Amino acid sequence: MKFRISEIPENKSVREVSYTIVEFSLQAYEHKDVSLLINFNKQPGTVLVDFEVRTEILLICDRSLDSFEYPAKASYKIIFKQGAVDQEDERQAIRPLNVSSNQIDISREVRDSLLLSIPIKKLHPRFLNEDGSETEFNAVFGDEPNSEDSNEVVDPRWDALKKLKNN
Repeated sequence: MKFRISEIPENKSVREVSYTIVEFSLQAYEHKDVSLLINFNKQPGTVLVDFEVRTEILLICDRSLDSFEYPAKASYKIIFKQGAVDQEDERQAIRPLNVSSNQIDISREVRDSLLLSIPIKKLHPRFLNEDGSETEFNAVFGDEPNSEDSNEVVDPRWDALKKLKNN
């Protein structure tokens, strides 16, 4: 994800790049090919890079331990400017532009953006409502084991647990 400054056209330009699993590897996660859409805006002494990255990452559900593909996507802005000092926040970064090297590198920002797009709580899509909110645990797995309607013999320990639950 290195680009030659001399090959970037003046003013605005767009470039779409795909990276295979081998070229772009998130060490802890299995994923599909990575698609990267980059908007460049090159002005004298400044290059603005605005990118959007997408891939499918294989995650393990925290609730059921089932694996599922999570559509990860992230966007970020980087301003490469001559004489700038490194600064960054959650939406953009400012990096020094070294014209003599004739190269800008966005690989760290792309990788970090993807890693930050992975949810902390990894839930299989069947545990999510249409609006993306989490479903109740019992709504997916059913009510308590050996419910009142069942003909099975109820373990007396369940009654003690039900009393604790109702308190």
